[in-house]
Amino acid sequence: MTDQISSVSAPTTMDKVIDRLRARSLQTGGARQMYEKTIAGLDGPRVRFTDGTNPLMLATYDYLGLLDDERINQAVKDAVDTFGTGGHGSRVWGATLTLHRRLEQEIAEWVGTEAALVFASGFVTNFSVIASLAGPGDWLLSDQRNHASIVDGCAAAKSAGAVVKVYRHNDAAHLEELLTQAPPDAARVVVTDGVFSMDGNLVDLPGIAETCRRRGALLFLDEAHSLGVIGPHGGGTPDHYGLPNAADLVMGTLSKSIPASGGFVAGRHDLIEALRFTTRAYVYTGAPSPPNTAAALAAIRLVRQEGDQRRARLRRNLDRLLHRVRQEGLRTTDTGSAIVPVILGENAVAIEVSRLCQEQGLFVLAAVPPLVPAGTARLRLNVTAAQSLDDIDRTVDIIAAAVRRVGAGSLVAT
Repeated sequence: MTDQISSVSAPTTMDKVIDRLRARSLQTGGARQMYEKTIAGLDGPRVRFTDGTNPLMLATYDYLGLLDDERINQAVKDAVDTFGTGGHGSRVWGATLTLHRRLEQEIAEWVGTEAALVFASGFVTNFSVIASLAGPGDWLLSDQRNHASIVDGCAAAKSAGAVVKVYRHNDAAHLEELLTQAPPDAARVVVTDGVFSMDGNLVDLPGIAETCRRRGALLFLDEAHSLGVIGPHGGGTPDHYGLPNAADLVMGTLSKSIPASGGFVAGRHDLIEALRFTTRAYVYTGAPSPPNTAAALAAIRLVRQEGDQRRARLRRNLDRLLHRVRQEGLRTTDTGSAIVPVILGENAVAIEVSRLCQEQGLFVLAAVPPLVPAGTARLRLNVTAAQSLDDIDRTVDIIAAAVRRVGAGSLVAT
């Protein structure tokens, strides 16, 4: 009898693993079904879900409205006709295409560097490149609000012997204090987001870059949410601040303003070539597919040709959204990016407001811990050039009504 009770009650290894994973997951309060809904098709700034709904999409990264551009679609079809749908293997094992070379050249010209290196995933780009940059005894210094891909890349470098330090958010003085503690013979690499994805605010690039220059540190700048969107020419935060050579290595994704998937780093030719045959996610993974590479190449060319007009529409929509949100007394900040947070505080409030918005045809999601600090749960609104002013007005009307219905009066400014 004792053996039977023990065998029933003792948790298995599988139980322990699942419990640990659940403890680390998003604190959605049983509302997980709102997050990974399945899209059946596109409809301009709206999407068609498999449940029959057709909401306005405010959780998209399609900042410049290129996601269903016919010219990009045609470039993909042409690439499939020429190269097929997949590759022969790793880029360094005979699978590099002319498309890959053209894409890397186009990226380098767009970002204003000597060379670029393309990866199959944005997350993997950060993880693998950062892990490669710092060896045993070298120092990696990371902003406390950096993206998870940067955090994981730093952790991988630390496991290989690098020293990892986290400086206070956007605090150049604290960064300098930490840099002074590094041994003189250690390589020092500072890693920061250009736009911090949950808050939407910009890096203090003048302060961080000057600190790196003064202390002889290499600056790695993640421009995932910046390129194509920020700055008078869409050149990201260096363009915004008028500091074109501020970063030694610029990282970007091919899944936001560029509607494909993947990531890249761009910088000096000798650094890029050193990474090409060192970075494990480049050497040991399959090459980006021909359709995806063609989509990215066509999209970057369109951004370089039409970016001014698209950014003007995006800025118009951002200005309208910020004006209306403040008019309704909702808590937000002018982040300078296409990401606008509406701060609601408690997880349950943010989740319920999100649910009510979805019921009214507005697809927004609640950002909850561990994505954001406890007590700062929010809606994260992503504005795009494809939305109309009527879309923006409807967005704010629905959110304001949902907040009031939940009774979050204390969370609304008076």
